[in-house]
Amino acid sequence: MDPDTNMTRRDFAEWSVAAAVGTTSAVAVGSQTAYAADAAELRSELLFDLVFTAMAPNEIGPERTVVGVAGGTFEGPKLKGKVIGPSGDWLVQRRDGSKLIDVRALLETDDGQHIYMACRGIAYTPPSGTFRSRIVPMFETGAAKYAWLNNVVAVGVYNPAAGKIAYRVYEIL
Repeated sequence: MDPDTNMTRRDFAEWSVAAAVGTTSAVAVGSQTAYAADAAELRSELLFDLVFTAMAPNEIGPERTVVGVAGGTFEGPKLKGKVIGPSGDWLVQRRDGSKLIDVRALLETDDGQHIYMACRGIAYTPPSGTFRSRIVPMFETGAAKYAWLNNVVAVGVYNPAAGKIAYRVYEIL
């Protein structure tokens, strides 16, 4: 192995410390230069708007409900299409009143490609009385055109829509 292209433990430790404190300056590591990200800034861009059409909930017990998804749509700057079956949300009601969200959905792009989306999240109503829900979608596809989604970290923010379950989904950059 070429020593000029590999980090030593000391180099890695110095780089890790620089990254942990959020410096934006370059840190020399042997003949390599590593840039530490500015941890104080979180950037995102719109991935798509997601709308689910829910079926009637099926109560499994006092803490578990399964809600099937009858369909829906997603549309953004880089992709759009529809939500197809099988898809649903496996909700868990917690003692504090919040709900754990566990969505699994199959997305079909407008050009016929399939993307599996799995979301975990939380929904609750704070003392202010305004319902809040956030999801963290992860994607999986074998379609070459959309393979970039396999490496996306995303966050979805609930977006109230009459009779629908809707989220604005952002890619974290």
